[in-house]
Amino acid sequence: MKKYLIGLFLFITVIMNIYLVFYWEPQGQMSAKKEDVETVVSYTKSIYKVNKGKILEQLSPENKKELEQIMKKLSALDMGRIKEYYEEPDEEKGVINAFKLLKKRLSSEDYNKLEQLSSSFLDIKRINEKIKK
Repeated sequence: MKKYLIGLFLFITVIMNIYLVFYWEPQGQMSAKKEDVETVVSYTKSIYKVNKGKILEQLSPENKKELEQIMKKLSALDMGRIKEYYEEPDEEKGVINAFKLLKKRLSSEDYNKLEQLSSSFLDIKRINEKIKK
């Protein structure tokens, strides 16, 4: 009796494995497909000299006031665009787009002040090279 139960168990196991290998298809075909994921990998030096989250902590109160005065001259729409550029996954592209917009909207005097303030935490030379291209 024991031999029959073991034989029956092995027979069922073999049949199930054959079914799984040759005939079974998963219900969710979407789970088997590759997902398109946008990742940005940069092997170059970061455009930020310091951590992106600690920029405001490093500015002195006088520099913060100057920055606020310059930013008040921009419209709400421009500020929204700059925020979008700042949150872009490709940091370099976002910063360059933000500076392009700032260069268009600000006077040359204000833009130069902004560059001077930003030089402590951004690579301004690299930004200007990319803007000129």
